[in-house]
Amino acid sequence: MKKFRRSYCGLCHPRCGTLLHYDENGKVVKVSGDPDHPVTRGVICERGRLMIDHLYHPQRLNYPLKRIGKKGEGCWQQISWDQALDEVAEKLSTLREKYGAETLAFTHGTKRTYHWDCRRFFNLFGSPNTCGVNTICMCPSYATEFATYGGMILGSEVPAAKCVVLWGCNASQSSPTGLYPKIVQARKNGAKLIVIDPREIKEVEKSDLWLQIRPGTDLALMLGWIRLIIAENLYDHEFVSRWTVGFDELKGVVEPYIPKIVAEITSLPEELIIASARMYATSRPAVIPFGLGLDKQGVNSTQCARGRAIIRAITGNLEIQGGEVFSLAGDIGKIRDSEHLELNHLLPESQRIKQLGADRYPFFGFPGWEKTSAANQKLPEGYMAPPEAWHSNLAHAREVMNAIITGNPYPVTAAISLANNPLLALPNTKRVFAALQALQLYVVVDYYMTPSAALADFVFPAASTVETPELWLTSRFCMACPQGVDALYERRNSYDFYRGLGLRLGQEKYWQWETVEDVYDHCLEPVGLTFNELSDRYGIFGEMEYRRYERFGFGTPSGKVELKSSIFEDLGAAPLPHYREPVWSPRGDLVVAEEYPLILITGSRFMPMYHSEQRQIKKAREKVPDPLVSIHPKTAEEHGLCEGDWAVISTPLGSIRQRVKLSDAMHPQMVDVQHSWWFPERDPHLPELFGVFESNANVLCPDDPEFCSPEIGSWPHSALLCRIEKEQRTQPVSSCRQL
Repeated sequence: MKKFRRSYCGLCHPRCGTLLHYDENGKVVKVSGDPDHPVTRGVICERGRLMIDHLYHPQRLNYPLKRIGKKGEGCWQQISWDQALDEVAEKLSTLREKYGAETLAFTHGTKRTYHWDCRRFFNLFGSPNTCGVNTICMCPSYATEFATYGGMILGSEVPAAKCVVLWGCNASQSSPTGLYPKIVQARKNGAKLIVIDPREIKEVEKSDLWLQIRPGTDLALMLGWIRLIIAENLYDHEFVSRWTVGFDELKGVVEPYIPKIVAEITSLPEELIIASARMYATSRPAVIPFGLGLDKQGVNSTQCARGRAIIRAITGNLEIQGGEVFSLAGDIGKIRDSEHLELNHLLPESQRIKQLGADRYPFFGFPGWEKTSAANQKLPEGYMAPPEAWHSNLAHAREVMNAIITGNPYPVTAAISLANNPLLALPNTKRVFAALQALQLYVVVDYYMTPSAALADFVFPAASTVETPELWLTSRFCMACPQGVDALYERRNSYDFYRGLGLRLGQEKYWQWETVEDVYDHCLEPVGLTFNELSDRYGIFGEMEYRRYERFGFGTPSGKVELKSSIFEDLGAAPLPHYREPVWSPRGDLVVAEEYPLILITGSRFMPMYHSEQRQIKKAREKVPDPLVSIHPKTAEEHGLCEGDWAVISTPLGSIRQRVKLSDAMHPQMVDVQHSWWFPERDPHLPELFGVFESNANVLCPDDPEFCSPEIGSWPHSALLCRIEKEQRTQPVSSCRQL
């Protein structure tokens, strides 16, 4: 008789509730959605249904490995966890003594594992140099919204909204069990839907208005919206008067962005610009859920986050029912969160000032984080979540890679990558490759041998999400995510890894909890629960109280929404948003545009893959066997391309190859390249390295300062220029039959 056990997925950001079904030998044979889960209510997506394939995959890393040959030769020795941790700790201790603690760096991945434990370890070790994809993945919005109104909005009350604006947000692909069902419900409830996206995504079918904007020009449209909303008196006069600062200055900054000018910049019809701004401003409450598309636009990404925050604020949609809610609900604010566990106060100022990139991008380093934290601390405890450092206080990846290669401004000789594949995650892949090659110590903790792991000195096997418990804490609820399976072989979670290193490096005092369940018991202590008790009841939900800013204000230096940001101004950044033309664009560089006439976007989500993951899983590759470049049929005809052809896509930085997919969803001037492609079935050794340079979109993406946002350093994954041409060779890159 089969048995089942409650657990969760976690193969992307949400922690969807699952039921794991076992056979008589205790092996998981089926995964299904948990119908009693109060958040996801039995729904899981294609990724969740791949959990068994992931859990038992023959290519999973199961034991610690030590490199015994040259980097990239693929010669490994299986060793014990104790030996691996002993040797890594000894090497780190030697390097710290020789070069200082700042010689150690870290690259973040998207949250599959815990992140606070990494930050805790690095603060105790003494290094400020954690970096990664955070710079272009939600964190620009997170940090910017904290500076604007003291918190990030992830709790938009979409089903109760009268208008939903999907701005650079392909919810059906990025959040199929979370945001997308809420949008469907909002439409059933009569809400208006505006989609702003250069592609005709699925949501366009349900929309009232679709704005097919030129990639990289979203900020110009935002400034046009703001101008029209002010000029036509569609803003919330009372809220603006009582609860904002900088309105008059904002009014002056947006004055040039009349519909005609915005239309010229964005390639949108004037009447559509006007109609969309009016629809949003007159349909209250309204929401603009977070969309990753704005964070990856390079020069404008930070100010796009500012523009969206300002639009929400001046229309009075903050902290109202059916609007944009970001304060903590009820007892949720009592639970000890990631910021509490990070121990940022233990990293001394003498080390903070060594953070790579903070001199150029102080807002996204310790200087900016310290200012947003100080403003947050003026609020009553438990009212607003404090800014977590791993979200908003980072070294810049480009500067870290440069320091590894050059030794300037000081030597970076060691790095840890945990659930991260920097050769696929970071731009300018060849620079990243040179950096990983130059490290004296490179440690990777991951599920599989990846192109980056193949260059490591030590590789540790990471536990899957279902092999370790987690606490899913949001501003509205706290859910227990119970471990569904005893960790197989010698896989361990990230807490065990960092605790093991910490105990060997003199950090015993701060790793007092033996297991991560003990940590969660500590977090839940203020609400009188243990992790197991919370699991028995699934979780707790806080009751929302709206407009609490009327009692406590906002978590900014002024206590109000800062339309003109004092934190930005103090740090030398533009305090009011203004549009910059992307460097590689039809209007930005006419010489480059002549040779590379098409507009390139990368990073679009596609099921069932998630970033560089799931490439090993046969079921996933049967659905998407090869990397795809989407172009309009007209574009294909002009370039002699047909469905299924292999094409070469080039930018001034490099070239890759992908298979052509014809799509009417694309504008004829655009090219959409799938990101994060590598081939686990290919040769893992140098020079091939799983084919990491062949179809990897990051080979095309620059990260030099002129391409990056001046406030944070966000690099562009879209709004670039490219050309496309038919490849002459005919042999395929890969086949899912090889897996």
